[in-house]
Amino acid sequence: MIKQSSDFKQFIKGMQAALPTILGFISIGGAFGIIASSEGFSVWQVFLLSAVLYAGSAQFIIISMLLLHAALADIVFMVCLVNFRMFLQSLHVAQYFEPQPMLSKLLMGSMITDESFGIFSLELMAKKPMSMSWMHGLNIASWVAWWGASTGFALLGKNIQNPEKYGLDFALTAMFAGLWLLTAVSFFKNPNESRLKIIIGITVTAALFYLTETFFSAVIGVLVAAVFGSLFLTYLKKETVHVS
Repeated sequence: MIKQSSDFKQFIKGMQAALPTILGFISIGGAFGIIASSEGFSVWQVFLLSAVLYAGSAQFIIISMLLLHAALADIVFMVCLVNFRMFLQSLHVAQYFEPQPMLSKLLMGSMITDESFGIFSLELMAKKPMSMSWMHGLNIASWVAWWGASTGFALLGKNIQNPEKYGLDFALTAMFAGLWLLTAVSFFKNPNESRLKIIIGITVTAALFYLTETFFSAVIGVLVAAVFGSLFLTYLKKETVHVS
């Protein structure tokens, strides 16, 4: 009984930790709901994409490719390519919470997002204790905020003819820029990290994003920068453990 009470408290703390990014989920999920709805997708289609697929950048890609009448195989390949970075992030998180039941692993791995991974990384760098219940609370709060915002704003999207003119298509890029800034600041506050390595990592990440966004698209830019950032973060954490 005491353990269950403790787990519930940790779950609530995880939900509270998600509050800073929930505002971002509401804005990006709202942008997705409005754009998808304005392009003719139903509220139920928006809900299922957000609740079942639950992949921000991939959802924008699916909408764009469906409007271009792309083949199903091409859509699946692109979604897998864009979401490959989540494999790296889920693996990193799962290793921290070992050992844990298989069901917990599946739930945690399938609900990891860039935002929840960012919060997890910040807590890890601050050396704050985290539990499985805390991580599940963080993930579930983010998930509910995402599909709730996208579905709710989809009801409004049919009344907006040109959502791009309001800058809604830039919401995803803006969210990643904010996460990048928060992570960079946290690294600089950590005396155990090499300032030179951090500067090099931030510079390369920003350069990769700028180049791929310029020559391809913002979605590809986010993909390349996120994969490099995940690998670089893993490298820094291994270096810190080795030194200590």
